[in-house]
Amino acid sequence: MSEADRATEVTPEFTWTDGEELRRRLSMRTLVDVTRAAFIDHQHGRFEIPVRETLDDGALLVMPVRHRDIPGLAVKTMSLNSDRNPTIAGTVLWEDPERVRHVLVDGATATTMRTGAVSGVATDLLAREGARHLVVVGAGGQAPDQVRAVAAVRDLTTVTIVSRRLESARRCVEGLADDPALEGVEITAAEDVRAAVGRADIVCCVTPAEEPLFRLDDLAPGTHVNLIGSFRPSMREMSGHDVASVDRLVVDDIEAVTTESGEIIDALEAGELTVDGLETLGAALIAEDEAQARAGEPPVVGGRYGAEEPVDGIPDGLTVFKSVGVAIQDWALMRAVSGE
Repeated sequence: MSEADRATEVTPEFTWTDGEELRRRLSMRTLVDVTRAAFIDHQHGRFEIPVRETLDDGALLVMPVRHRDIPGLAVKTMSLNSDRNPTIAGTVLWEDPERVRHVLVDGATATTMRTGAVSGVATDLLAREGARHLVVVGAGGQAPDQVRAVAAVRDLTTVTIVSRRLESARRCVEGLADDPALEGVEITAAEDVRAAVGRADIVCCVTPAEEPLFRLDDLAPGTHVNLIGSFRPSMREMSGHDVASVDRLVVDDIEAVTTESGEIIDALEAGELTVDGLETLGAALIAEDEAQARAGEPPVVGGRYGAEEPVDGIPDGLTVFKSVGVAIQDWALMRAVSGE
């Protein structure tokens, strides 16, 4: 009998999940939790992540990833065009080689959700427990899931959507008005970035800015900032000097930010940061769990710093999380939505 005769016959499965169904099946709270776990596994070297392929000066991205210990491969293919609505288009594919199972989801929704989720993870780690006011700079497709993710980890009372085009901010506010996860939260629009961030506890920047949006001294003491929008060396939402000057800087992936983040590249070239001095999100999460274990508490998703606690002994410390996006975020989402 040949190998082919002895092989178990498997009927391939194909499923498609659109954006609306994806949101029904996967809550932001769940996505934050699985994303947190994925970054810890990433820190332990449990993922195989080939260098992502980019074509047309980054307008087309192909991002494959697999876990070394868990069956399943995620591959995202995306096109990006800021002159188009939607800006992001594409798909994410989950391949289960053992069951010959193919799960395909809408890439635009998956991207905004997984990008929001990593902001949720970082905010839960770095923002003060008493943080209540979120300011989102940028009113494009990424903005709503930034709000949902931060609301999943902090009891927000106020959200301000800021855009230099006020009408865009108002449309974003209208789109969030009936979201049940934001019930009781006051959501408003604004166009003055520097004034808005000065009133924030948490700031999420989701723009393709090539010049800094605000200065460090515009921020109130104790503010946490997620820099999410810029993903090319030509882009920067804060200056490299300001990013290097905060009390704590955490990045999603060292290789990714040192080749793709304008803020980090600028600071490295100026000698204000060193590669060895960069702290990854995975390492920071592991340190949090170890600290809780020493204190006799189980590892949980939760803010590291209480409302009155200092950051590493610095009262009212400013914190920044810089992300350019890592394929493990797609893997975490796809594994969760596929039910594996």
